[in-house]
Amino acid sequence: MEKSIIESRLIKKLSNFSTVCTNCDNRIEPDEVYYLEKGDKDHIHSLIARKYCSNCYTKYGERILLRGKK
Repeated sequence: MEKSIIESRLIKKLSNFSTVCTNCDNRIEPDEVYYLEKGDKDHIHSLIARKYCSNCYTKYGERILLRGKK
């Protein structure tokens, strides 16, 4: 079976509720900026889309975070 790869990017969002950063496990509080994974061509369901705090985004950048390694 062939594994499909979903191309994605991170979009800047404002949190409506508390959530947790996928990379560092720190809380993202309401009204804080965070970065949400969004598929370029395919839809990524909100339950599996990765969320990153602005500190991780600044420290690692989009390419490293989307690669999935800490």
